[in-house]
Amino acid sequence: MTLSLRPSAHRWLSRVALLLGLLFLCPYIPAQNSKKVKQMQAQRTALKKKIDEGEQLLRANRRDVRSQMNNLAILDAQINDHQRLMNGIQTEADSLQGNISRLNSEISVLQSQLEKCKANYRRALTYVSQHLARQSRWSFVLLAKDFRTMYRRLRYMEEFSKNQKVHGTLIAQKERQLRVKQQALHEAKSEKDSLLVQGQATRATLDTKKKEREAVVNDLNQQQQQLQQNIAQQRKEYNTLNQRIDKLIQQEIAAAEARRREEARRAEARRREEARRREAQKKAEADARKAAKAKTANSQGKNKKGQASAATKNKTNNKTTAAKNTEPTTPNFTNTDAKLSSNFSANRGRLPAPITGSFSVTSRFGQYNVQGLRGVTLDNKGVNLTGRSGAQARSVFNGEVSAVVNLGGAFTVIVRHGDYYSVYSNLASVGVHRGQQVSTSQALGAVAGDGNGNTMLHFQLRHNTEKLNPLSWFAH
Repeated sequence: MTLSLRPSAHRWLSRVALLLGLLFLCPYIPAQNSKKVKQMQAQRTALKKKIDEGEQLLRANRRDVRSQMNNLAILDAQINDHQRLMNGIQTEADSLQGNISRLNSEISVLQSQLEKCKANYRRALTYVSQHLARQSRWSFVLLAKDFRTMYRRLRYMEEFSKNQKVHGTLIAQKERQLRVKQQALHEAKSEKDSLLVQGQATRATLDTKKKEREAVVNDLNQQQQQLQQNIAQQRKEYNTLNQRIDKLIQQEIAAAEARRREEARRAEARRREEARRREAQKKAEADARKAAKAKTANSQGKNKKGQASAATKNKTNNKTTAAKNTEPTTPNFTNTDAKLSSNFSANRGRLPAPITGSFSVTSRFGQYNVQGLRGVTLDNKGVNLTGRSGAQARSVFNGEVSAVVNLGGAFTVIVRHGDYYSVYSNLASVGVHRGQQVSTSQALGAVAGDGNGNTMLHFQLRHNTEKLNPLSWFAH
């Protein structure tokens, strides 16, 4: 019995093959943790490291007001860090929840596509097997009524066999994609659960820190008289320090202005000397031309041709010499200070910290009240950085050491960066001298201890006489 496919059946199988191809070849982008999530993870790791390092700064057992004030500032910094960590954890958890929702949606779409593809594939195989059940594939081809029909049947069987292999491979790929999605979903859920546990631990630590701060505040309020005396003493010390710093910087500004005026005076003198030299050169050339003309007029006729040629050559040489002499010879002076100032300003927000190792900001810039303390107002022209024992002060940018002074047994170093000045106070020792060129992050000296096993650097930043907030210039 000869089996031949009706045109309608052939069209149906072609549509099935096309549908299977479209279903299997539809593009799919696997969902992964976004770049933003990875950045948040890196920030969380860095913040946890900073918090761990800050814990080692809270080792003071002394109960005097100065130590308690220092501990209060460290606790405030740690509370802020813990709050930032909690906010970061919450943001990261929200992002992971978004990934989980997206993964669930993509898994549902994949499962639906896979089921449709398998169903269509089964229908196509069932249809063909039912029509070819009574004869082999080769009989189906060879029993065609003519050569054209046989060729068409052969092509169809080849295409169908090829599609079977391709569709089988694509089904396996879809199943692998589904398994990858399910694994990613499992990992995202596990990571979110881990983050929630970390968030709970961080909240508990934050509550503990707040209680510690409250105890310190209560203790300080009970020592109100000693507290006010301590603040008054610190204010007096800072005023003396700032007056000396102001005087040194004003001297540097005056010296820089004097250098600029001297440079301008020398440039003007060079300009006038060059103008006089050019004027003398022009007069000499005019005299030479006049003498040459008179000599030419009184020469013998037989030498007129040769003398005219010589005069022409001499005139050409004079013009060449004059052209060379009139070329500007004033050197191109560069304003080093202006260039250094521009480079320093361009690095705002990227300067390294002026102290090595881990540290906490224990007194910020400007005038502010300490929360919880009655009648306590602090005023700082820079920032106080409490660091680990053995910390070094380091230059925040390339510059020149403009001053090294000893104030009350502690050293202060001022580095000039064009029109900017960085000030490093409370150094136990220094390793640089006035006039020395220093580079970014170069050590300037050892930071003095604070009496509690830590070190404390007082740092200021100036633009001429204007006092700047250093924290806005540091890299974070």
